[in-house]
Amino acid sequence: MSTIRESRATPAHWTSRPLPVHLVGSLPPPLCEDPAAAMGWFLRHRRGAELTALPYDRDPRWIIDWLDRLAAVPALERVRGGASRGYDDMPHYRVLPGRRLVPGDVAPGRPAQAEAAFAALGAAGAGDARVQVGIPNPLDLALFASGSVTAARDWMPVVREAVLGEVAQIAATWGDRVQLQLETPAVLVAYHRTSREAWSMLTRDLAAQVAEVLRAAPRARWVLHLCYGDLEHVPVFAPTDLDPAVEFLNGLADLLDRHRLPMPTVHLPVTSGDDPPPTDPGFFEALRRLRRGVDVIAGVVAESHPAATRRALYLTVEALGAPVTGVAAACGYGRRTVEAAAANLELAAALAREWGPLVEPRQEW
Repeated sequence: MSTIRESRATPAHWTSRPLPVHLVGSLPPPLCEDPAAAMGWFLRHRRGAELTALPYDRDPRWIIDWLDRLAAVPALERVRGGASRGYDDMPHYRVLPGRRLVPGDVAPGRPAQAEAAFAALGAAGAGDARVQVGIPNPLDLALFASGSVTAARDWMPVVREAVLGEVAQIAATWGDRVQLQLETPAVLVAYHRTSREAWSMLTRDLAAQVAEVLRAAPRARWVLHLCYGDLEHVPVFAPTDLDPAVEFLNGLADLLDRHRLPMPTVHLPVTSGDDPPPTDPGFFEALRRLRRGVDVIAGVVAESHPAATRRALYLTVEALGAPVTGVAAACGYGRRTVEAAAANLELAAALAREWGPLVEPRQEW
């Protein structure tokens, strides 16, 4: 996790430290039920690459299991069914009249997941590896559960209390041994659905909301995972540039700096679904405006498009004017086949070997 620096690094100042692979977290369903097996799979397929942390996510579809569990909460009524096979096929809930939610009703259960992961490290052959725990953004949980921006406002206080309580508990229990990954497709989707004239106000509100989660564990090692959605390996929308991400990240960095809080490392998705990474330099132009000191993990790795992946990584670094701090897929592997997940991790490891020892990019791929 970085603090805000005074000036952007130039190629002459780039280091030759190894470039790590960042694992967003999820695995295909056959691999994710047992934590030792899941983490062992990552270790066997990393091809010697350094990892930012070792994740274990129980749900290959991120929060769908959590959404389904809400049907058993006595204070809730399901107002729309769905099997979550698409964004228009998801269950929505409302609080019953005269009832109220408590944090335990909507807690995502991440402390238990962290406990299981740490307990399985020995069996996975991971020793004292750092474990990554995915933290769903409260805003996303409220939106997905309620089905609308208006209804989500009523859910936010209790969902926020539940998530922040879990964050504080995990950080207090595991300290430096854990990496917390805050996961939010809602941020970029909000920009996609908001006119640019209103982006300034939107940035203020979203930055304040995300900063509140980060403040729950201010000394923890954080990664912020932005996302376009990946349900059934299909995004909510396909990006045309990185303007929304840079708008948000600059606002968040400014806010955290004012409060003397560190900026998390950012996992920045460049592609989505099965699409190839963009290779038009204009797509990456906004990165030239990214606030100095924001460390970026390039979410460029698309196993079916190795040439475009390499080109997109080069364009990311070139636009940043600084090295990235890791490479990754745009999202987790939970919506891939086992074979595709292995191919993606193999390509990520190859990129780490190609770029890690370099003082500056080898060539324009």
